[in-house]
Amino acid sequence: MGNKSLAAGASLLIGAAYVGVGIIGFFITGFGNFLADTDDTLLFGFASINPLHNLVHIVVGAFLIAMTRFSTPTTEGALMGVGLFYIVAFVIGVVAPDNLTIISMNGAGDGENFVHIFTGVTALTAGLISVAQSEAAAKKSGIRS
Repeated sequence: MGNKSLAAGASLLIGAAYVGVGIIGFFITGFGNFLADTDDTLLFGFASINPLHNLVHIVVGAFLIAMTRFSTPTTEGALMGVGLFYIVAFVIGVVAPDNLTIISMNGAGDGENFVHIFTGVTALTAGLISVAQSEAAAKKSGIRS
């Protein structure tokens, strides 16, 4: 039945949020103009989205949810990987030209950048804390990790 680590809880929470946001996004954008810049199509009034962006959210969310079914180290690695992915997405969103058309991010002021850095830092931090907790539990029980 999966694991009960901090990483699993955070993965489930972040994953469910991203799947939900991706699904809601398709109600806003539809499925047409899959790669089109949609700077006038905003999710929750502040984040530019297009169908590809919605699909990425669903895939990343589903990945995190699926990873909760594996061992704690696997879940921790997946969570930290997704955290780094979103930190990189934030950096690209801030330093890229004003119009990163393929994923409909529109420069440094795009609200999606703030969501990405928050998600990235939260996921990476939760993953690192979970690793520390796992190592402490293993050390306490005399099991080498």
